[in-house]
Amino acid sequence: MPVKIKTEFDKAAGGNSDLMTPMVLLLNWFKQDFMKWMDKTPVCPSCNLSLNLRYVKGNSWIVRGVEYHECPKCSFTVVFPRYGEIENIAFNRVGRCSEWTFLFGAILSSLSVQSRIVHDFLDHCWNEAFIEGKWIHVDSTLEYPISINHPNYYEKNWNKKYQYVLAFSNTEITDVTKNYSFNWKTISEQRKKRKNSDMSRIINCYEKI
Repeated sequence: MPVKIKTEFDKAAGGNSDLMTPMVLLLNWFKQDFMKWMDKTPVCPSCNLSLNLRYVKGNSWIVRGVEYHECPKCSFTVVFPRYGEIENIAFNRVGRCSEWTFLFGAILSSLSVQSRIVHDFLDHCWNEAFIEGKWIHVDSTLEYPISINHPNYYEKNWNKKYQYVLAFSNTEITDVTKNYSFNWKTISEQRKKRKNSDMSRIINCYEKI
């Protein structure tokens, strides 16, 4: 991390500036200079053909799984390990939303900014940071200014149909669906109609990780 960004966070911690300024600097550096996005459908640079995916499931959080993207014509292969451990993600510097979210949250924690991971149980996850007494949406995969404090972006622009959006910290799991949806009343009514306890099943799942 550039010294300038760390200095700005130190100033904010000392009360000499607000936290939003260094947050923007950190988001831009992380997305533009540090991390690289792993395409879900990579193409062979020689044959210009879509690569075939072969996925091998991992047996621990260290490596959650490995994606092998192989060209159907030549021997070109892209290997993408789905790391869970922060050190491996930071070393590899390649990932999708889960890797970006894990690492960005760890960086915030190292800067004494309280953070948590948010999962929509569809196809995306992001962070929240505790800023000025409240939890703020922070998504390092998006371009600024959408990357910070735009919680309704996904529903509005990606046509998300939520059932649950949950925030995970090291001490608790919080239902934050209401903060990310304009359709909370409809979602709440749909939950009541379901016989099974979705929340209990989700919590049980994550307690096993």
